[in-house]
Amino acid sequence: MTTATMATMTTRGPAIAGELTYDALIPRIQDSLLARGVPIPRWGEESERERLGFAASILKALVELPEVREAALPDGELQAMSREAARRMLGLGILEPYLEDQQVNEIMVRASLVRLERLGQVMDVGPQASDGYFNELARRVAEFRGKQLGPSNPFVLVDLPDGSRFTAMIPPLSANGVAINIRKFVVRRLTLSDLVKLGSLDQEAADFLGQCIASGKVSMLISGAPGAGKTTLLNALSAHFPPEVEVCLVEKFRELQIQHPRLAWAVVREEGEQGKVSMREVVNTLYTRMRPDIVIVGEVVSDEAVEFLHAINLGVIGFSTIHGNSALDALLRLESIVLETKSTYNFLATRERIARGIDLVVHLERNFQGRRYVKEIAAVEGIVEGHYELTHLTTMRHDASPRLLERLVAAASIEMGG
Repeated sequence: MTTATMATMTTRGPAIAGELTYDALIPRIQDSLLARGVPIPRWGEESERERLGFAASILKALVELPEVREAALPDGELQAMSREAARRMLGLGILEPYLEDQQVNEIMVRASLVRLERLGQVMDVGPQASDGYFNELARRVAEFRGKQLGPSNPFVLVDLPDGSRFTAMIPPLSANGVAINIRKFVVRRLTLSDLVKLGSLDQEAADFLGQCIASGKVSMLISGAPGAGKTTLLNALSAHFPPEVEVCLVEKFRELQIQHPRLAWAVVREEGEQGKVSMREVVNTLYTRMRPDIVIVGEVVSDEAVEFLHAINLGVIGFSTIHGNSALDALLRLESIVLETKSTYNFLATRERIARGIDLVVHLERNFQGRRYVKEIAAVEGIVEGHYELTHLTTMRHDASPRLLERLVAAASIEMGG
C-alpha cells in the first residue's frame, strides 16, 4: 500500500488491505477493544493523552487482524491507519475538523455527500464516508445525549458539547440515506460595526437600531428564514442594552451570547431530560418573579408566545426571533401561534395586544450567494380597521414613526430627570 493510497482512505472507496475498508474494519476493532476492556473516551472530555492512548490500543487491535498481518504493512502505515480509525471513532469522526474550523458555519450531509457553509458560501466537499458510517455516527451522537436513533425513532436533535446543534434523520424516514445538519455555535460575537462591514446593513440603520436599543423602551421582533442571521443580529444589538437594566434570557439551545452584567439566563432542557420544564413556564417565571426590565426569548415557536405576549403588555421590554417571510408576516405568525395555543382568545384583541407590545420588526433575508442582510425595518403604529399599521423605515429617522418618537422622547425625558 502506498502513501497515495493512504491519503485517499478517508473516503469510502479504497480498500485498506485486500477488500477490507474502514467501514468494515472499525466494528471489528470495537469488538476487540470491548473484549479487552478498553473504553472509548467520552466525547467532549477526552484529553490529547487519552486520544493518543486510544490510538495505541487501536494499533494493537489492528495488527491482530489476519488481513492486516498478511498485508505486511510498514509500521508508518499501520500507525496512520490507527490514527485514522481513532479519528473516525471519536467525537464527530471525519466531520470533527469542520466543527473545529472557525470559518465553517454549518455542516450538511446528504446521502454521504458533505457540504459546508464557509463564510456565508455553501460549497461541496464531496463523499467522505459511506452512508452506513454516517448512520453509526448519528446513532453515537444521539446516545451521547441519552437518546435513541433507529427505525422507530428516525429523527433526533442534539445539543453538542460546544453548543452546536446537531440534527439527523435516517431511513426509513429519510428516503435517500442519512441526512445530517450541524449548526455551529459561533464563539465570536459580531458587533453592529462588523455587520456594517459585511454589508448586512448600512451605518444609518445600525446607528438607528443601536439608539432604539439603548433607549430601553423599544420591544423588537427579528424575523427571517432559518439561517438568515436573526441570532447574529440579536447578539449584536444586545451590546447596546443600558448597563443598569435587568435582563432575563430563555432559549432552548445555547445560541445567544448576551454580554450584560445583570443577566439571568435559562436554557430549557430537551424533552426527556431530567429536570425539564416547559419554555412557557420559564418565560412566565422570569417576567413575573425575576423583575426584568428586558425579557429575551431566543425564538418563539410554540406556547411560550403566549407568555411573551403577556410580558410585553405588562411593562416589560421584549426581544425575540421568529420565522417569517416579511415584517408583516412575522406579526401574523406570532398571532397565529398565540391563537393556536389559546383557541378561546379573541382574534382582534390578540392582534391589538401584539400591536401594543411590539414596537419594531426587523426582517432579514439570505440570498443564494450566502449574503445575509436587513430587508425591512418596520415600526408598528397600531391597528387600523382591523389590520396592522406599519411604517416601513426607508429613512432612519425617529420622527418617521410617531410611536417610536414617543417612546424615545419618553426615554430621553427619564434620563434628564424630567
